[in-house]
Amino acid sequence: MADSESAGLLKGRAAREAREQAYGTTGRSKPSQADAFETVDWEFGAERDRLLREAMMKSRQMRHRSRSKWRRIAGELLNAGQGWFVFLVVGFFTGLLAGMIQVAREWAFDLKFGYCSEGGFWNSRKECCRISKDEDSCVQWRTWAETLRGVRGSGVRDSGYGLDYVLYMLIGTVMAVWAAWLVDIFAPFASGSGIPEIKTILGGFVMKGFLGGRVLLVKSVALVLSVASGLSVGLEAAYVHVACCVANVSARVFSKYANSEVKKRELLSGAAAAGISVAFGAPVGGVLFSLEMLSSYFPPKTIWRSFYCAIVAAITLRGIDPLHSGKLVAFEITYHYAFGWFELPIFVMLGAIGGLVGTLLLKCMVRYAYFRHSSAIARHPLYEVAIVSFFSASVTYLSTFLRMDTTDLLAALYSDCKYETNATVDQLCVESDATNIVVFLLLCAVIKFVLTIFGTNTIVPGGHMVPSMAVGACIGRVFGFCLNMVQERIGDEGFFAECAGHDPCITPGVYAIIGSAAMLSAVSRMTVSLVVIIFELTDGIDYIMPTTIVILVAKWVSDAFGRDGIYDELILLHDYPYLNNKMEFVFNETAADVMKARDLCVINAANNTLNTLTNLLSTTEFSGYPIVKSLDTMQLTGYISRANLESVLRAKTEGMGENTACFFTADRPFPRNAPYLDFNPWLDQSPIQIVETTPLNRVIDTFRALRLRYVLVVRNGALVGITTKRDILRRIHTFRGAHKYAPAQAPPPRRAR
Repeated sequence: MADSESAGLLKGRAAREAREQAYGTTGRSKPSQADAFETVDWEFGAERDRLLREAMMKSRQMRHRSRSKWRRIAGELLNAGQGWFVFLVVGFFTGLLAGMIQVAREWAFDLKFGYCSEGGFWNSRKECCRISKDEDSCVQWRTWAETLRGVRGSGVRDSGYGLDYVLYMLIGTVMAVWAAWLVDIFAPFASGSGIPEIKTILGGFVMKGFLGGRVLLVKSVALVLSVASGLSVGLEAAYVHVACCVANVSARVFSKYANSEVKKRELLSGAAAAGISVAFGAPVGGVLFSLEMLSSYFPPKTIWRSFYCAIVAAITLRGIDPLHSGKLVAFEITYHYAFGWFELPIFVMLGAIGGLVGTLLLKCMVRYAYFRHSSAIARHPLYEVAIVSFFSASVTYLSTFLRMDTTDLLAALYSDCKYETNATVDQLCVESDATNIVVFLLLCAVIKFVLTIFGTNTIVPGGHMVPSMAVGACIGRVFGFCLNMVQERIGDEGFFAECAGHDPCITPGVYAIIGSAAMLSAVSRMTVSLVVIIFELTDGIDYIMPTTIVILVAKWVSDAFGRDGIYDELILLHDYPYLNNKMEFVFNETAADVMKARDLCVINAANNTLNTLTNLLSTTEFSGYPIVKSLDTMQLTGYISRANLESVLRAKTEGMGENTACFFTADRPFPRNAPYLDFNPWLDQSPIQIVETTPLNRVIDTFRALRLRYVLVVRNGALVGITTKRDILRRIHTFRGAHKYAPAQAPPPRRAR
């Protein structure tokens, strides 16, 4: 495919001006991210795959006549199993990388407090203290303050607010700045979660370099550092980008996927499912997440292969067992009690509050993102990361719970008081200290809320999923704890009559996990996939109903303030060329109002030579060329892409000269004694056509339904213009206007989130 769709409409300088006007310029020597996009021709790619399959079947049939029966069976199995094998490879390496990242993250996070003096410096605190009775008697672990003072390990994680506090802030800041430096210098595409870009790519655009090997390496290393530094970012959303990078690198080895952008997107859909699978231990939820939130092209066979890929990734991660607990994620938990029907009104209330707080968090993150990109902050990303990480470390150290890794904090909030043995987590269950617990949890929610706004907008790798879940879990735990206290004081009477014979009747951890689901639904607009993810996390079918109710209420409340989730908002922020299927517009225009007719370049089917076609390619930047019978009638006969035209010209033989005839139709008399080139097999002989009076709403629906890259506009059978997906996106952008948080003249974003 060519450089961009706009280049297929305008020539030379006009094409560059159109791109700069539509997407802006960075003012630097590097090209902008929008210029790296190419459009995928879904229909042409699908037709090409069908022709290749037919050709391969005919070739195999001819070869099979001279082969034995067993060789024929082996060849057929090898060809049929190639797709399953590449999904197996992607799932295995995704699980392997996720396990390595989790192990490295745990060690790097504990490195802020001290190190293991016996058994190996590379051991985390959990590994170092495995032989001890409990963490308080783990003399093998030495804090940095004990090391500098030259004393033996006392077994405590840290020794207060003196030297350990200063070193905690210093080490955390160094880790965060190091992660930001790696991203800024070596792989700018490694910043953020990468999900908005993955969504754009799966929508039919190619983003060069976003899924490369360098991005995979830098993202894996920087992700460990950013999460370990204490910034309010999570691993989970970033796993989707890591998995898609693994898929893209793996596809290069298999020609079936390397040469087909359509096939590659099927593989990326499966990789995205594998990323969510290792993030939450939810293979089914991963497939539904890819289907609901990311993919615009999801054929039935991709569902099975995506599920297969997600299962392989989960099995690989469980085999590695990075947590040494048999769990895929730290906050996986199983509850032992069913909910009571009297709790449903409380769940509805919790869902409404989660929807409101989640929408507020979303609006704050988006508003700060627009402010950041329009100010001097974006020009100094390393200083920004240093300030945010230092502030985060100085605040989180003040609380034992905020000092935890976010996944460990979720595990503590989800815990069941009756079965909890950890002394630190058991502090959330002390009924005599109820007032302090409620105030503490609400304060934690506020602190995590503020840190998430700033942390997720830096250039370090990481996502918003787990931090936003932590905010919702704190609020949900408050609900559950207060309701449990009221029930114990009133007894099993009246509103709590259903509690008779159940001890305990109310589990605060259930409210925490449901609160986190409501929060995440409001921020990301996840629905069905989130219900399944929560089900797989809790391993309890009894909680599907309350979870579904809470997520629906949170979605309804958040939709009242806008239908776009965090991923759609970031796509709008960066002006990515994504045609959102959820958008609804009412236009009073027709196809003639958005088509490009000026400077339209076509190829006359007659009187073409190698010299004329070569000059055409060297003097234009078009992504494709309509073929007409004559320039007088402009009667359309087909369409050829620039890539196909160049590939045929490169395949010319030595005997062909500049005057060699080139044919684009099959009804031409071919020369008998002279070489020639026949382009007819490479033509799209039935391109999608619309009349110029077609309503624009119908044109948009056609692009969405058929996943088109372009349509040709005709009048009485004569070609009069062309409309591309970028033309549609520009018209929608004009219709919607500038974002309400966007300043009047904002420079383009420097880094993607």
